[in-house]
Amino acid sequence: MPSLMFDSDDPSVLAESIFNENRVATYADLLTPALVAKFAGRLVVIDRGHGDPLNLAHVADIEPGALSIDEGVAKVKQWTTEGRRYVTGYVNRSERAAFQAAAAPLTPFVWVATLDGNMDVDDQYTALVQFAPTTSFGLHVDTSIVYHEGWCPLGTMLSVAAVSDLKADAAALAGIAQRVSLAVGAF
Repeated sequence: MPSLMFDSDDPSVLAESIFNENRVATYADLLTPALVAKFAGRLVVIDRGHGDPLNLAHVADIEPGALSIDEGVAKVKQWTTEGRRYVTGYVNRSERAAFQAAAAPLTPFVWVATLDGNMDVDDQYTALVQFAPTTSFGLHVDTSIVYHEGWCPLGTMLSVAAVSDLKADAAALAGIAQRVSLAVGAF
């Protein structure tokens, strides 16, 4: 059954309660362990070429200002080799065929951007379509329809163990930062 996903370059907007039952997506370079824990089970992580410090991205953002097709395909191949789940290429309609050809023989999921209200992409099957820009919803989010029930099923994207590990890492880093601050203050 189709469902909606909301993405934003402002993760705080995705914390609005209206999105609690939906997939949410944001950029890898904006993530913190706290955000990962908050959105666990429904978080989609996009690499736009600005880094992935938590090493969680599984969507290659292939568009001007982000990754080129070659860079995106390299990420897709790397992630596939690593065994990441739900490896996806985010492309606009005009780049879809080129991305799929370059990724062959792999067949990653495809997230097509139309941003014009069109949810049908040339009668070709696709995992999801970003059809509505931020101006359509009234909040700083783009909206996608998810057609593929097997793509990032809600509740299965990050394991509880992964979230617990991130929380523990965040607590450890906070402790280290506090000790450093105290040590520096002692001088």
